[in-house]
Amino acid sequence: MKNLIQNTLFVCFLITLLVGGVVGQTSSSSASASPTVVIDKDIQQLKDKIANKVSEIRKENNKAISGFVLSINENKMKLNNSEDVNQVKFDDTLTKAFKVLGTTKKEIKTSDIKKNDYAIVSGVVVDNVITANVVLIDENFLVDSGKITEIDKENYNIKVLTSDKNTYSLDIDTGTKQYLINIKTLERETIGFSKLKEGDMAHFVVKKVGDEKDNNYPAYKILILPPEYFIK
Repeated sequence: MKNLIQNTLFVCFLITLLVGGVVGQTSSSSASASPTVVIDKDIQQLKDKIANKVSEIRKENNKAISGFVLSINENKMKLNNSEDVNQVKFDDTLTKAFKVLGTTKKEIKTSDIKKNDYAIVSGVVVDNVITANVVLIDENFLVDSGKITEIDKENYNIKVLTSDKNTYSLDIDTGTKQYLINIKTLERETIGFSKLKEGDMAHFVVKKVGDEKDNNYPAYKILILPPEYFIK
């Protein structure tokens, strides 16, 4: 922000010199023109040029970032994204924060934001710090599919190997929505953990919360396609 102010002041200085020249020329060339009117007009032009320049600088530095909240205090927070910009500054006047609820959003206070929340931030970047105009707190879901390679019946956990050779460890709990495609009717049926088998193709949805380790997630939703589904 310091650089933004310095750039703006430099532009003001140049424009002031320009305005001074215009006022001098006008006063000497037209005795009938009102000096007050000329000065007011030039001041307005100066204000317009400054506003346009500030707008251009802001537009050039406008950016959007996202990530999980690593730390947060009264006027700033840090995200765990992989970009150069991960420091977020709150402005008491400008910053608006919202909680996304399905297809709607509810305005909240920045003090309501917590560690491990998933945040989407838009604002102006200066010196690798983004001053937030808008902060959206949303849920971050991962969707993938792969073959079930291991089933832990005691801990209600399955291992899924994706086509990208990534192995996910999925915890199946009482809140997990489990479905199976019936190969005879092709209808979706609700199932329990006992119906899962090694070799089944699993399409899964998990909710990322930012502190997962070893690709271990609680499964939000899982859809099973038995091997027989692909045999025709």
